[in-house]
Amino acid sequence: MIQNTFLPLWLGLAWLIVGPVWLRGGDPAPDDTDLHLYLQGRFVFEKNCVLCHGRSGRGDGPWAEELIDKPRNFRVGIFKFRSTPCGFLPTDDDLRNTIRSGISGTAMPKFDTLLENDLTAVLTYIKSLSRRWKDKALHAKPVELPEVPDGLLRGTDLAARAAAGRSLFLLTCATCHGETGRGDGPAAKGLVDVWEHPIVPANLGLPHHKSGDSMDRLFRTIALGLDGTPMVGFRGTLQDDQIWNLVAYIKSLERPQE
Repeated sequence: MIQNTFLPLWLGLAWLIVGPVWLRGGDPAPDDTDLHLYLQGRFVFEKNCVLCHGRSGRGDGPWAEELIDKPRNFRVGIFKFRSTPCGFLPTDDDLRNTIRSGISGTAMPKFDTLLENDLTAVLTYIKSLSRRWKDKALHAKPVELPEVPDGLLRGTDLAARAAAGRSLFLLTCATCHGETGRGDGPAAKGLVDVWEHPIVPANLGLPHHKSGDSMDRLFRTIALGLDGTPMVGFRGTLQDDQIWNLVAYIKSLERPQE
């Protein structure tokens, strides 16, 4: 990573090298973006992200074609993992969490050793890649979601809630995820995301989930959905208590990896 003591020198050199390209009609930093953060973020992005996400952030890096779960196209400005309502941009904390934690079962690794200032910088760069970030109407506060019920946290209500959740799962989720949650439901074949990439429903029997393993993360995914995918949000259709029952059933499906 970039050492802070060398940043002024590096930024000066970067401007001398990159600045003329921008003047010739390249990809300049937006007017309201901190130039230092933008340059630093571009450096961090090119060092860590271009093999999958591509040099211009379109998800077309040299490794992308071989990946089942395609890298995010940052130019489109649509993100799966967010705490905001459906259709809205994620918060900075949402993006930070994805970068820090990675996405289980995909090529997106953890960047948990990334320096905080580098993380802030790469967020600035990523957000410069799509015009959607300039639309104030697409920004929203996180949805207030309920805390995990005490009985679920202690495990005392897990079995009863899982039993109730199973019947609901068969009605609302099994079409895509399959009756046993393995991602093999009758509607699973032929699904695509908004980028026209084939997408497979999550295998809920795995010990780790893409959006996170904690019960509150599972609740959030079910409640708010995953933008850009066939996974819709069920909050408003289901009561919170019903969603917790689904969470309990999903937790009961998890099996250790062999």
